[in-house]
Amino acid sequence: MNDFEVDQLDLDGEWLRQAQLYNDWASKAARALKKQNQIYLQRKIMKAKLYKAAKEKFQVAGKKPTGAYLEAEVRTNMEYAEISQQMIDAEEQTGLADAGKWALVEKSKALDRLCIDRDKGFFMPTGSNSKSNHLEERQEKLKEIDKKLRTEMTKKKISRG
Repeated sequence: MNDFEVDQLDLDGEWLRQAQLYNDWASKAARALKKQNQIYLQRKIMKAKLYKAAKEKFQVAGKKPTGAYLEAEVRTNMEYAEISQQMIDAEEQTGLADAGKWALVEKSKALDRLCIDRDKGFFMPTGSNSKSNHLEERQEKLKEIDKKLRTEMTKKKISRG
C-alpha cells in the first residue's frame, strides 16, 4: 500500500500515521526545493561565465558582440543545456513532492470524515475486488477491530471507577 491509499479496515491506524507521512513528504518537498535552488544558482553562475567568455572572445577579435549573439553562445553551450535539463528535472521533482504533501492533507480530511462516519455506523469498507471474495476476510478483521475497541472502552470504564 502506498502513502496515499487508505486501508479501510484500519482507519484509526491510518489516521495516526498521517502526521508522520505528512512530515516525510514535507521533508521530501523541502529537499527537492533545495536541490532545485542549488541547480538554479549553478546555472546562473554558468550563464554569467559563458557570457563573459563570449565577450572576451569577441574583444580579442576586435569585434563588439550583439546581445542576441551572446545569448546564442550561452544557449548552444552543451554544459548549459545539460544544467538546464537538470533544472527542469528538479522542478518536476519539487512539484511532485509538493503535490504529495498536499495529497496527504486531503487524505487526512477524508480520514477524518470516514472515522466520523464509522463511529456513527454509516461506514462500510469496500473491497478492491468483488465483495464475495473478501467478505469473510473483512468481517474477521472488523470483528478483531471491534473487539480491540470494546476492550479499550471496558478498560476506561473500569479505571474511572
